[in-house]
Amino acid sequence: MPLTRVQIVVFFVSVLVTGFIVEKVRRRSLAVEYSLIWIVAGLGMIFFSLWKNGIEYLADLMGIYYAPSAIFVVFGVLVFVLCIHFSLAISKLSSNNRVLVQRIALLEDEFNERTMSCPEEGKRGMNTTSSSHSEKHE
Repeated sequence: MPLTRVQIVVFFVSVLVTGFIVEKVRRRSLAVEYSLIWIVAGLGMIFFSLWKNGIEYLADLMGIYYAPSAIFVVFGVLVFVLCIHFSLAISKLSSNNRVLVQRIALLEDEFNERTMSCPEEGKRGMNTTSSSHSEKHE
C-alpha cells in the first residue's frame, strides 16, 4: 500500500526532528536525560506515519470517535510529561543551587576568619581576590 503525501511529509519531518535531537546529544549540546522523551516522540511519529491505520487504531483504543483528536490527546499527555520532567529538573537545580550558596557563604566566612587572624597576608590576599569578587557581583 503506497504512502500518502501527508504520511511522507510527516515521516520526513519526524526523521529530521529525531535526527536533530540525536545530533544535539552526540555533540553534547543536549543532555541524554532531556532528550529521551523527544526521541521517543520522534520515533512514535515515525511509527504512526508509516502505519496508515495507526491513528484510527489508537483512537479506538482510547475510545475516541474522531481519530485526529487522538493526536491532540497524545500531544497533550506529552506536554504534561514534559512539564513534570522539567519541574523535577528545576527543583533539583534549585536545591543544588541552595547548597552551593551555603557552601560559598561558609567558605567566605572561613576566608574572613583567616584574614582576620593574619592581617598581613589577608591584605595581600584581599587586594587580589576582593576586587575580582566584587566585580563579579556587580
